[in-house]
Amino acid sequence: MPAVPPAVPPAVPPPVTFRLPAGWSPASIEAPGASFVAFYQRPDAGFTANITLGAQTVTAPDAVTGLADAAVVRLQAAEQDVIVRHRGVVGTQPAAGLAQDVRLTTTVGDAPLELAQLQVFLTAVSIDDESKQVVYTVTFTATVRQAAELVEDFQAFVRSVGPGTATEFEPGTECALGDR
Repeated sequence: MPAVPPAVPPAVPPPVTFRLPAGWSPASIEAPGASFVAFYQRPDAGFTANITLGAQTVTAPDAVTGLADAAVVRLQAAEQDVIVRHRGVVGTQPAAGLAQDVRLTTTVGDAPLELAQLQVFLTAVSIDDESKQVVYTVTFTATVRQAAELVEDFQAFVRSVGPGTATEFEPGTECALGDR
C-alpha cells in the first residue's frame, strides 16, 4: 500500500471560484474533506447525485497520486466492490492533476446500488509558499444510470474551477470559497 502524503488542510481554503450548473443546489451539510457540497435536483433509485470540492496544501511532489490512492482506500473501507476503472493525468506541469473513474456498490435502504464516482485532483502552486501545492479535489458521485446523464455537468464544473475572487453565490453564476 503506498504511503499517504502529508497533507495539511489550510486554515482557510485557498480562494477558488466555480460555476455550479443549472439543476444543482448547494447543500448545507458537512462532508469530510469538502468545503463545498452540491446536490442534483432529482434523486435516482433513492440516491442523490452530488459534487464535492475540497482543498489541501501538500509538500510532497507526488502528493496527487497519494491523495488519489488514499481516496480509494477510504472508499474500500466504507463501501463494497470498489474498482478503479481508469486513472490518468490531466493538465500539464506545473499544474498537472489526476482523474480517476471509480465504481462501487453502496446500500440504499436494504438494496445494493451501483454508483459511479469521478474524482479529479487539480493542482496549483500555493500563493502563501511556493514550495507547497494546493490540491483541489473535485468529486462527482451518482448512480451509474444517472452518471451518464450528468457527467457533462461535472465536466463543466471542473472546467470552471479556478483562482477565486467572487464573493456571492447564485446558481449558474460564479461563486467563491475562502476569500470572505
